[in-house]
Amino acid sequence: MMFILCGTEFAAEKKDFEGIMEPTLPGLERSKSLPRALILIPVLTLVVLCVLWITISVRLHIEKVGVLRETEDAAQTLARSLQNHTLKTVHDVDEIALLIKYGYESAPQTFDLAQYEARGLISADTALQVTVVGADGHVLASTLKFSGVVDLSDREHFLVHRLNPAVGLFISKPVIGRVSKQWSVQATRRINRPDGTFGGVVVVSEDPAYLTDGFYNSAALGEHGLIAVVSSHGFTLSRRAGEAPSTTGGPLPDGYATVLRTHDGTVVDPVDHIERIVASRSIDRYDLMVVAGLSVAEALDDYFKMRRVYVVMALVISLILIGFSLWIMALVAKLLKGKEELRRLSETDRLTGLFNRGRITDLLHGAVSSPDASGRVAAIFVDLDDFKQLNDTHGHQAGDEVLVVLADRVRIAVGNRGAIGRLGGDEFLVIVGAARAGEIATQTVEDIAQAFATAISVRGKPHVMRASLGVAVLAQGDTADDLVRKADEAMYEAKEHGRASATSAWRTYDQVAIRHISLTGDDLSGKQDLRAQNECGEPAHCSSGAEVILPSNP
Repeated sequence: MMFILCGTEFAAEKKDFEGIMEPTLPGLERSKSLPRALILIPVLTLVVLCVLWITISVRLHIEKVGVLRETEDAAQTLARSLQNHTLKTVHDVDEIALLIKYGYESAPQTFDLAQYEARGLISADTALQVTVVGADGHVLASTLKFSGVVDLSDREHFLVHRLNPAVGLFISKPVIGRVSKQWSVQATRRINRPDGTFGGVVVVSEDPAYLTDGFYNSAALGEHGLIAVVSSHGFTLSRRAGEAPSTTGGPLPDGYATVLRTHDGTVVDPVDHIERIVASRSIDRYDLMVVAGLSVAEALDDYFKMRRVYVVMALVISLILIGFSLWIMALVAKLLKGKEELRRLSETDRLTGLFNRGRITDLLHGAVSSPDASGRVAAIFVDLDDFKQLNDTHGHQAGDEVLVVLADRVRIAVGNRGAIGRLGGDEFLVIVGAARAGEIATQTVEDIAQAFATAISVRGKPHVMRASLGVAVLAQGDTADDLVRKADEAMYEAKEHGRASATSAWRTYDQVAIRHISLTGDDLSGKQDLRAQNECGEPAHCSSGAEVILPSNP
C-alpha cells in the first residue's frame, strides 16, 4: 500500500513509500471495475458493428462482382448473336451479288435485272438496291429508276475491283447512293468478261440501319444498351444506342479501340458518355467487327436497390445495438455505482465519514504484510479524554456533534500523510506509511495536537477536548496487532500523564517522550513542557531541529 505525502518537506519521500500502502484517504480510492466494465461494453459493441458492416460490405462486393460478371456474360452473348445476325445479312447480300454476277457474265447481251426482281430473287428486306455497273463505271441497270448517265467510276467499291481482280465481296464505307439518294453500304462483286478482263461491278446497296435495327431488342439491351457494326479499317457501318435511331458512317470512336483489341471491357462511350460493359466479335471474312454494350448503371440498378436495403437494415441494427449498449452501460454503471456505494458504506463510519474499524484494520494488515514494511509503517492511536462525561453532561447528540468536528480536524491535520479510521466510540487510529514513518508520524501527532487545542462550541459554550495519543513504529517481526497494541500502550501512558497534569499529551512507544498541550489555547511555541527519560532512567538527548526528545532504542 502507499500514502501520498503533502508539502515540500515530504515530497522526496514519495518514491520511498510507493508500494508500502495504497492511497487510503476517504475519496482517494477508485473502483477499477467501473471503467473496465464501461469500456468493455462499447468495445464489444464496436466489434459487433465492425463485423456487421464488414460482412455487409463483403456481401455487397460479392453481389456487385456477380452482377458485373453476369453483365459481361450477357454482353458477350449479345455480341455473338449480333455477329451471327450480321454474318447472315452479309451472306444474303453476297448471294444476291453472286447471282447477278453469274447471270450477267453468262449472257451480258440478254441480261434483264427486272426479271430477277420479278421472280423474287432479290429480297426487298435485305437489299435496298441492286445495280449493274459497266466497265466504264456507268450504271447499266438498277432495281431503282434512274435517268441519264450515272457515273460511279470514282467510287471506291468500283475502283477496288478494277485494280485488283482477286478481291471477293467488298463492303464499302457508308455513302449516299447516286441512284437511291440514301445512305447505304455497297456490297460489290467484280464482273469478268469471258477473257477474264474487267467487265464491271455488281453493286448490292444495303441500308446500314438494318444491321442494328433488325437486331435491336430493348428487352435484352435495356434503355441504354448499344450495338454497332464497324469495319476493321476504322469506320462505323451502323450504330444504335438506346431508343435513338441508328446512325451511319463516321470514324470509329476512340474509346472502342481498346475494346476491339481485347474483345471486352468497360468503356465510357465518347458519343453519349454512358458507361457500358462492352464485348466485341470479329467477322474476319468480311473485315467487320460487331460490338454489344450494356449500361453499367442499368445492370447495377437492382444491386443499388439491394444495397440501399442492406445499408438501411445495417443502420437500423447499428442504432439498436448502440442504443442497447448505452442502456446496458447505464444499467451497469448504476449497478456498479450502487455496488461501490455499498462498499463505501461497508467501509465507512457513518457518523464521521472516516474508515470504520474493519477497513482501517484491513489497510493496516495490508501495509505490514510488505516484506520491507519494518520501520516504514507507523500507527497513531487517538483517544478522547473525559468523552463519557461530555455525553453524560450534554447528551449523546452533543457528543456525536463533537466527534464529527474532531474527526474533521484530524482529517485536515493528517492530510494525505495517512489513513484515518474510527475504531469505535472516541477512539481513532491513524496509519502512516513512508520510509521515515517515525518522523512523519511525529509531525502528524503534533498537527493533530494543534488541531485539538482549539476550543469547540458545545451547547453554545467553548470547550477544549483533552486527548491522549500514542505512536508506535513497526519493528522487525511485529504484526499488525503488535503495532496497534504498542500504540495503545503508548496512548495509555500519555493518558495517565495527562490525568496527572490535567493536560493533553502524547507518547511514543519504546521512547519516554511526553508532550503537554496547554488548555488555554495560547501560543504553544513558548509553553511546551518537554520532559523525557529513557526506560533505564538516563536523560535523553534532543534530536537536531525536533521538538520531541527521542532517546536511543533499548
